Amino acid sequence: MPSAEMASLSLLEQLRTASAIDFDSLDVDTARALGTFDDCTSNQAIAYFELSRRDEQDSAKLKYEGLLQKAAGAARTLHKQHGDDASESEIAVEMAMVLLSLQFAPVVKKHLLVQTNPQLAYSTSRTIANAERIVQHFKRFSPDFDTSRVCVKIPSTWEGIQACRELEQRGVKTLATTLFCMEQTVLAGDAKCTYIAPYVNELRVHFDPSYTDSAKGFALCAEAQHYYRTYGLVTKVMAASLTSIGDVMTLAGLDHITVSPALLQQLHQTAIPRDGKASDTTLEALVPSQVAITIDQAQSLVRDEAAWRFAFTRSDNGKNEAKLVQAINIFADYQNKLQSLVADR
Repeated sequence: MPSAEMASLSLLEQLRTASAIDFDSLDVDTARALGTFDDCTSNQAIAYFELSRRDEQDSAKLKYEGLLQKAAGAARTLHKQHGDDASESEIAVEMAMVLLSLQFAPVVKKHLLVQTNPQLAYSTSRTIANAERIVQHFKRFSPDFDTSRVCVKIPSTWEGIQACRELEQRGVKTLATTLFCMEQTVLAGDAKCTYIAPYVNELRVHFDPSYTDSAKGFALCAEAQHYYRTYGLVTKVMAASLTSIGDVMTLAGLDHITVSPALLQQLHQTAIPRDGKASDTTLEALVPSQVAITIDQAQSLVRDEAAWRFAFTRSDNGKNEAKLVQAINIFADYQNKLQSLVADR
């Protein structure tokens, strides 16, 4: 029978005993109010919504107008000095995302995660250059910041994960994001990514209120973690794209779970049920009895680009590749919005 002390705890407190909890937002005020997190994650959509927020005291102004001007000015100088292959507005977006993330340095214990430009998702070389610029921006704006805490998020295309492979060898931590299947999982593990982010719900659910994902990726999260642990791979699983506290609590016990402020608030305000069950399904019940693909099979697959691409195309009859393409398109749209936001400054 649950103790009185257990009954008084919140689901958020319970979750923190089972998994590392990451803050999936750039709203630093909410993060401070809800306690310490392991990592802070973001992407182009999150950055756009934060950077376009109005000032609470003066609705005619943007809350981060000064930050936007700082990023635009620094990007202008850097672009003139180096003639980089990235445009001035692309560099300004990178810098704005880094400046937002730096606010979390004292709030999170470990990593600040910034996503590369999704429009480079099919270029290994340009993604590497993008990621290395992001690290340099952290050094530029905060010379004392420990850049080993930077982790760069990269879409899980073949080219993106090859970029992760090279960056990890250069000492830059990476997260393979927009991940929907084991084909991507084994490739990211072979590349020694620091994290993968399986999307429990396809990205569309956050932008189309009429849509519900009927094929949530709980089993993939469990299978990916089981695969990595079975073969002693360094990559950790960070579940992403969650839409309810039920989604979150189903995954209690996963390495990492990144959670939006709205869901964190609900978890914080919800007491542990009397029967101790916060979800109808548990992560333990989702773990397969054996790995679906052996390490030898995986290594054979990931060393043959054509074979991997075909296997990925065939995964769930093409649905997983379609989910990746959809996510890249959505993030690319927000990349354009961000570039328009900084272009006038």
